Amino acid sequence: MKLKLLLAAMTMLTLLGCNKSNDPKKTGDPTEDLVWLKKIKEERAANCGCIPSIWQAKYEGSTVYEVGCAGPACLCAHSYYNEDGKNTPGSEGANRTVFLSKISDRKLLWSCSK
Repeated sequence: MKLKLLLAAMTMLTLLGCNKSNDPKKTGDPTEDLVWLKKIKEERAANCGCIPSIWQAKYEGSTVYEVGCAGPACLCAHSYYNEDGKNTPGSEGANRTVFLSKISDRKLLWSCSK
C-alpha cells in the first residue's frame, strides 16, 4: 500500500512539474514560435534592402504583431496581425488612425540587418 502511495505521489509531482514553459519547441520568441510569423520573417530576410522589421504591441488588451519596413527609398505598408496571423480589425482603411492611437507597449522583435 505504501508503495502505491509513493508511486502515485511521484507521478503527481512529475505531472505538476510539466508545463508549457518546459516545451523544448518554444523559445519565447514569437518570430520563432508562431509558424506564420516565422514564415514572414524568413521571406523578409531574403531581401533586406528595405530593412524589414517585426514589432510586438498591445491593442485593446490583446497582442498584435506589426510587419513593416523602413528605408529611405522604400514604400511599404505596415500590416497588423493578431496571434493567429489574421489581420487585426480596424488596422486598415479609414479607421487606421484610431487603431494606431490605441497601440501601446510597442517593442521590436526582429529587424533585418546585413
